[in-house]
Amino acid sequence: MSTSTIRKRHAAGFTLIELLVVIAIIAILAAILFPVFAQAREQARKISCISNAKQWGTGIMMYVQDYDETMVMSANYGTPLRRDDNSVYRTYQPWPALVQPYVKNKQLGICPDMTDSLPTSGNNRSLLYCSYGLNYGYLGNYVGADPGSGDNFWTPITLAGINRAANTILIADAQAPNWADKGHATVWSNEGDVDCIEPPDAFLSDKVFYGHGWGNDTSDLTAAYDYPGYGGMAFRHNSSGFKPNTMPEGGANTVFCDSHAKFYKVGGLAAGTNYSPTQPGTKVFVVNKDAYLWDPRN
Repeated sequence: MSTSTIRKRHAAGFTLIELLVVIAIIAILAAILFPVFAQAREQARKISCISNAKQWGTGIMMYVQDYDETMVMSANYGTPLRRDDNSVYRTYQPWPALVQPYVKNKQLGICPDMTDSLPTSGNNRSLLYCSYGLNYGYLGNYVGADPGSGDNFWTPITLAGINRAANTILIADAQAPNWADKGHATVWSNEGDVDCIEPPDAFLSDKVFYGHGWGNDTSDLTAAYDYPGYGGMAFRHNSSGFKPNTMPEGGANTVFCDSHAKFYKVGGLAAGTNYSPTQPGTKVFVVNKDAYLWDPRN
């Protein structure tokens, strides 16, 4: 009788070299994929933001129809903004509070790319510090300042005063409530008009504006924004952060007076001007009205 040879099998294992190769491959894949995932998340935030902005634009158009085709005011100083307990939060209502009955969602006032976590209820801060700013200067006529309070007043224009609704900016991503000093070492909360945006030519416009517009100026508060922003604008989407005297790499979601929304980089929003980030705001002026997106009279 023949006997069969019984061979004992041993489980194969990884050698150290093989294990290191696998770890290296995983590390390479992670290095490749993590930035892709980050970009995908940023794209999702940008899409969510433009959806918010689009709903604000639609809400404003609904407001306009209810008020005899008159644009929304930048602020109504005749009615206070109140907290949930009915105490007065501010002595005026900014435009997001005026439009809120038409959108019925305070969360829309917060861009997903804002660094500040703003509460959506309680003190109505998301309405006071909305992520989106109104082109108040060109969509209203300046009528002067109150001698007592010093508040500046604008009367909103009508739809009939907008020559090219699809080419006139209504609202866009606005500066968050945090400001910073020149070196960005100190950041503080500002109680100002963060719901408004300035056009590039704010200095030389025939209207009166809150700020100094765009450009680099030692007296220009826009040069001290925490985000890379100018004239109240915030180019926070796909942005690499603040870089002095440098064109922001990101862009802003923008809604036009026909309520359509589009993503714009700085150059697109400054089209029609001689704007550059290295010149003073006083030197920014319109050179081509056909390309300018801010003045409804064009």
